[in-house]
Amino acid sequence: MRYSRIISFINGLMMSGNVIALTLPAIPTFSPYVDLTLNTHWDSQSQDIVPMDLTTPAQTEGIGAYHLAFITDSGRCQPAWGGQQAYSLEKQWGKQEADALANAGVRLTVSFGGANGTDISQNCDKNQLNTIFQQVIKIYHATGLDFDIENGSADVSKLIDALQNIQQQYPELKLSFTLPVMPEGLTGDGKNVIHQAKNAGLRFHVNIMAMDYGPAYNGDMGLYAIQAATNVQSFLKDIYPERMSASLWNLIEVTPMIGVNDVNTEQFTLSDADHLKRFAYENQLGGLSMWSFTRDKPCSDQWASPVCSGNNLQSRDYEYIAHFK
Repeated sequence: MRYSRIISFINGLMMSGNVIALTLPAIPTFSPYVDLTLNTHWDSQSQDIVPMDLTTPAQTEGIGAYHLAFITDSGRCQPAWGGQQAYSLEKQWGKQEADALANAGVRLTVSFGGANGTDISQNCDKNQLNTIFQQVIKIYHATGLDFDIENGSADVSKLIDALQNIQQQYPELKLSFTLPVMPEGLTGDGKNVIHQAKNAGLRFHVNIMAMDYGPAYNGDMGLYAIQAATNVQSFLKDIYPERMSASLWNLIEVTPMIGVNDVNTEQFTLSDADHLKRFAYENQLGGLSMWSFTRDKPCSDQWASPVCSGNNLQSRDYEYIAHFK
């Protein structure tokens, strides 16, 4: 009855010529990371190794977006998935799957860098980076570019110079920096990345890796993720004093490592996922992700695996996705 009265009230205002604006709470986008080099298979039609099928689970599990990871350097400015020449950008490797996902309405962010390999900004100049980003946007229907900066191989200044050009060419393109974090907030290196991006006038999101804090952190991983996000928001307040608090929350995304972390005393549980999602919705965060899609399967491994979570209480494949989305 209350809903009917609200609709009648709105209709009455519209018929009377009055204009009203309804502001609905922002829903954080959920976009799990996928290591595109895992679970590849031989495709007889293309006579090549191709990525795993991501379109079917997107449809069956209701996944509306993916982070495709990671493009690194396979030589001297030779971008390739996982730094493997067989999966090169020159070959447009993975395009067929990206086409299928785009046709299914799934939004794609392409992620560069990561924990392993050489960042493309080390050996590519600014113009080469600009060309690579344009190719990635076109080939993989990318609506966002993500830069996972954590292993010390990125030339951040050069990267940001190139991104200034890209953002001018593609003003609707979403840019994000994925950075290590502790419950206390960003590391010094992460803060430097944000300062450089801000000083360059970039519009960007900060995606924090809520994982692998170290053996001293063996408590509630959901709470640690929330503490980290809260401290990052406080940092953003300091460097953007003119901005409203709510708009700063919308710049923050959180990516936990589901199940057993690389520091195996840490385990991000399904309950932690619920806790973090509730916090994200209450504060209207910019997004949620997880590392990773291929790990969202039950197993009892005591050490972090690339293909299962290590969570004994997980009862089915893609259960973390069901809790997050």
